[in-house]
Amino acid sequence: MKILDRYIAKAVISYTLLVLFILIALYTFLQFVTELEDVGEGDYGVMGALRYTTYSIPQHIYDLLPVAALLGSVLGLGYLAGQSELVAMRAAGFSVGRITLSALATGMIFVIVTVLMGEVVAPPAQQAANKLRSLAKTGHLSEDGGQGFWSRNGNNFNHVGRVLPNGQYEYIEIFEFDDQRRLRIVTQAARAIYHKDGWHLYDVTQRLISTKGITTRRLDEALWESGLNPEMLDVVMVDPQQLSAWGLYRYIGYLQKSKQAAEQYRQAFWSKIVAPFSTLIMMFLAIPFIFGPLRSVSVGQRILVGALVGIGFFLFNRLFNQLGLVFDLPPWLGAAFPSLLCLALGVVMLRRIY
Repeated sequence: MKILDRYIAKAVISYTLLVLFILIALYTFLQFVTELEDVGEGDYGVMGALRYTTYSIPQHIYDLLPVAALLGSVLGLGYLAGQSELVAMRAAGFSVGRITLSALATGMIFVIVTVLMGEVVAPPAQQAANKLRSLAKTGHLSEDGGQGFWSRNGNNFNHVGRVLPNGQYEYIEIFEFDDQRRLRIVTQAARAIYHKDGWHLYDVTQRLISTKGITTRRLDEALWESGLNPEMLDVVMVDPQQLSAWGLYRYIGYLQKSKQAAEQYRQAFWSKIVAPFSTLIMMFLAIPFIFGPLRSVSVGQRILVGALVGIGFFLFNRLFNQLGLVFDLPPWLGAAFPSLLCLALGVVMLRRIY
């Protein structure tokens, strides 16, 4: 049995890697062409666009692996079926269930790859890509010009206009409210530098608001208590879908502590948890296609059906994640429902084979 397991694994892995290589090559080329439209902004040149697309490849592998696993399984098992090797295996006592277990055991390799890409390789690579492009275009880490980003700490609302490559802030505004939600203090600073005891503001102007009027005072330096630290900058400045589960978990804790909305990050966190299982489910979905409607069709038809199902899952998964946010569904449901639906479809189709 181990010989047949290895034989199935070899077919599935080889075709999955081939499909993944083709998808990544196509996706990277299209992204590179898109990036060429921004060439000329600041110091962003062709080599910068090439480096950006290269650094983005791990993220593409993470996103496209479920689709590649489905197509690779359909093609690999379809090839064995076309050579009547699956028929010979079944005649030798290798049941459909046993073939399914062999394919899923192979899928555990891709589950591990998905976890490594999503947690170890892709997040820092994508963050480096974003920094490279932003610095080349604007000279700082935020491509939004003067918009920067907002954060909250208790009754304080903070706006950082610009983040420099060394982790320093520029153009900081802090709006402090009392318990009755009345604005009491507006603090503006030219820059902020992080030390062990917190952020130190420099060139500070404070406006104290009271019933008697507004009092202005200027300080050379002031201490700013903020839950954000330089390690969290990569989380704040990056799309939640491009972060690791651990990074999302830490930032969700910060958002909850500062009473900020964390739904988008919870959704992304659960998507990270579900992603490895999605790859396995896609491989499981290939089994009933091979022993069912695709057992006697051409390779081209298998590729077409597999591509349609894989792309359909990819788009529906992204769409349902957003619908989960819009309709305030539980984050785990918004992340898991497309995969659970595919699993249910695969189980129903597989039962019809027996």
